[in-house]
Amino acid sequence: MDSDINIRHSIITDIEGNILATNHREGITNFLSPEETASSLKRAADTWKGRRQLFPKIGNGLYAVAAFEKITRMTFPLGDNNLIFVSMGSDSVRTDVHQGGQKQIVDNVLNILSKDPTKA
Repeated sequence: MDSDINIRHSIITDIEGNILATNHREGITNFLSPEETASSLKRAADTWKGRRQLFPKIGNGLYAVAAFEKITRMTFPLGDNNLIFVSMGSDSVRTDVHQGGQKQIVDNVLNILSKDPTKA
């Protein structure tokens, strides 16, 4: 959350999409109800599991991006059995379009997940 002002929230789930941890930026109102969020995360986790079948041919998945009018959601594998979802506001609703952005968030999360302190 501290890496970019435009991150709205982050959620860690297991590979089935069950929420394990969540963090919301203060003052942010969710667009989806808790039930809609849970359903969306389960669908995204199912999609990620489906991609795993391709990994032997194309390599391990690094991240996926789903862009909507109001938010952009990035999904990253967190080990073999968990996922982290990072949501940022789309340009029209972001707090400050001059602060960070999708590429910076992706790079930062990948650096954190690599556990390589020289990349952080």
